[in-house]
Amino acid sequence: MGFVGTCCRFAGAVAVIPIAVIIAVMLETPTVTKLDSKAVEGLSKAPKSGGSYSDATEASPTGDPQAPRMGSGIMFDKIAFVYDSTNKWMSLGLDQHWRKTMVQECLRLERDDKVLDLATGTADVSLLVGERLKQLGDGVAAPESVLGVDPSTEMLRRGVSKVDNKGLTGVVRLVKGDAQDLSSIQGVDAAGAVSEPTSGAADESIDKISMSFGIRNVPNRGSALDEMRRVLRRRPSSRVCILEFSLPDGEAPLAKLARLFITRVVPIIGQIATLGSGSEEYDYLERSILRFPKPMDFAAELTSAGLPVESITSFAYGAVNLYAATPAA
Repeated sequence: MGFVGTCCRFAGAVAVIPIAVIIAVMLETPTVTKLDSKAVEGLSKAPKSGGSYSDATEASPTGDPQAPRMGSGIMFDKIAFVYDSTNKWMSLGLDQHWRKTMVQECLRLERDDKVLDLATGTADVSLLVGERLKQLGDGVAAPESVLGVDPSTEMLRRGVSKVDNKGLTGVVRLVKGDAQDLSSIQGVDAAGAVSEPTSGAADESIDKISMSFGIRNVPNRGSALDEMRRVLRRRPSSRVCILEFSLPDGEAPLAKLARLFITRVVPIIGQIATLGSGSEEYDYLERSILRFPKPMDFAAELTSAGLPVESITSFAYGAVNLYAATPAA
């Protein structure tokens, strides 16, 4: 199907999402599920997270074994040029609100915190954290208070420019790395030059960890969760906050429309935004959302990894969930 045909499909798909529904999502009061000690104890009996492989192991749709896998840093290099704009389209403009909620309400930042932002992408959350730490420090934040990690050079290159434009150079450091192994990282500059590997995050060196819409792209979620547990300080104030998409369940009309938006509209937005060049990548992103565990199942993975979940905040009628966890004693 040509580009014009795709545009027609997009118009038809959007037509089934009434304006009233979009307004309802924007005005929605998030649903917060608190998990008490009994619930957390039940989750801790779930299978050990070390074996939780995600569908990010999916091969290239071309079938070429040498091609980069879907969900990899190389895949995101290809769509980095439209990533910020398509996020706004696919989230109905609410992606920044969800990120701000994570930073302002879930992380519970303190002025001397060292923060690790995984899957930082173009650094939206890292910027929010850096700005908040400066506020808490009366205009001053400690050097490299925020470490943003991502496997995509192109995403980081754009993020470095945003950090500089916000006046946060020195406060926010963006590096290329793998959430499954944070022991080694590489610096990236605004030209996309990658430095030699250096030591990454040490044991119990981080106060707060954030991750937005990236955990479903990690090939082995268990390894990533184990790394979070390793680098997180064992303090009552330490926090892990993860934002991720999920396929809404239930038979309520708005839940059904949210499912329709994810399965029909999201891939078409990606195809239009990239003029067809990123259609395979955005098809993969839709599939990765469909296959991601249900909220309580993912909470069980976190809890089994030694990161007991305190609460799950659901936005957009269950299409987006914010998991708040702390290190186990």
